[in-house]
Amino acid sequence: MIEFYFHNDPNELPRYSEKCHPVQIFHTHKHDNTKHSAASLGLLKKVRKLGVKVDSNAIDLITIATAVTAAETFYRRNEAPDAWSRIMHLHVPVSNEVMWNRESKRLSSILNFLTGDQWSFAFFKSTMALPEPIKSDKSKATLQSLKGLNSVCLFSGGLDSAVGAIDILNGKSIYKPLLVSHAYRGDGVKQESIKSLLKSKFAQLSYSISPSLMTPLKGKTDVTMRGRSFNFLAMAVLGLIALRKVNNDPNISTIIVPENGYISINPPLTRRRVGSHSTRTTHPYFLSRLEELLDDTGFHVKFVNPYQFMTKGEMLANCVDQDAIKKAVPLSVSCSHWHRKHKQCGHCVPCLIRRASVHHVGFKDDADYVTQNLNSLKKDKEIRDDLQAVQTAIIRMTKSKNIKRWVRQSGSLPFDAVVRERLESTVIRGLKEVESFLKAENVK
Repeated sequence: MIEFYFHNDPNELPRYSEKCHPVQIFHTHKHDNTKHSAASLGLLKKVRKLGVKVDSNAIDLITIATAVTAAETFYRRNEAPDAWSRIMHLHVPVSNEVMWNRESKRLSSILNFLTGDQWSFAFFKSTMALPEPIKSDKSKATLQSLKGLNSVCLFSGGLDSAVGAIDILNGKSIYKPLLVSHAYRGDGVKQESIKSLLKSKFAQLSYSISPSLMTPLKGKTDVTMRGRSFNFLAMAVLGLIALRKVNNDPNISTIIVPENGYISINPPLTRRRVGSHSTRTTHPYFLSRLEELLDDTGFHVKFVNPYQFMTKGEMLANCVDQDAIKKAVPLSVSCSHWHRKHKQCGHCVPCLIRRASVHHVGFKDDADYVTQNLNSLKKDKEIRDDLQAVQTAIIRMTKSKNIKRWVRQSGSLPFDAVVRERLESTVIRGLKEVESFLKAENVK
């Protein structure tokens, strides 16, 4: 187990050791990268630029999210006892340490499901003053842009989020959202390109937690990022709270999470992928449990996925602005390996689903993939692993007499029988899209 200690004041952090990792959060003090790792050094400035003072509970939430993302980045999975499930204990400063210590076990359980790791928390009293809004013409303009908005929409630069933004801002929608984006290195360019296709005016909160290892440890980071949706959603909650204040409306509660239903459920493609080896970043069980936790801690939000019962291909086919989404396809990123080479691999599971969706709708213009010809993967068994897993799942789907049991291996589904059947049907249709694509490509 590694103990991670977080504080905005580096003087309050312990020294680094193999079992003790100190991390400075926020830029209230000068950072010494030879002694401490860092995360979210620029985040408070982003919050201050909103032009509105957010509550301490919102700062607590993004502090926790920062700690989770940093720990997940700084502890490599291959160094865990089983080379997968890491054991991490986080010491995190918050303003309401009594409440968060009371909820720590539930938070740990939610994150255990999301990431496949074993989390525990010890919360202590924060000494950091709440960030004051920046008073400038630019912050006043930002504040003005938030007026009249009634929701938050996640905007990642991925293809699903592009469909979501285009449907809302290029079509007729009850939602007038603030777009919230997490900009990893390279993502910002993709997001800017897609935003040029949006017809309606929009406001955006783009941020980065930017975990940075102390100099002696440079390069020793993990790239699996199973918990990325937690920090994304935490920042969306902060954006929602800002909207409530600006619009003097405590009932603003909707956070839109655009994700196709197949990848949302993401059932294990093979028996060895049961559990966190299949990502759960927007799984209904994760979102419902997080929603309950946020409700009990006073945030009162509602996560909405308008595409829960659509495949990725169906999302593209039903997008309200076909010209815009055609242009968005080559500009967007879906690849799980994107941040390694800043080019989509073409053969990971998200890439296969993406390529199948483009084939399904008949679009001709797609991304430039590292692996364009999937048959060329035969020479590399490790790289071919995802393709073989998908092929195995297709065979399993064809022969299985108990599809429901397979789908539910990804996690608990809603109790409503009609909803469960719709989710199961979406998964089957999504896999059939991939099967059709592989046949068209003559992949053996």
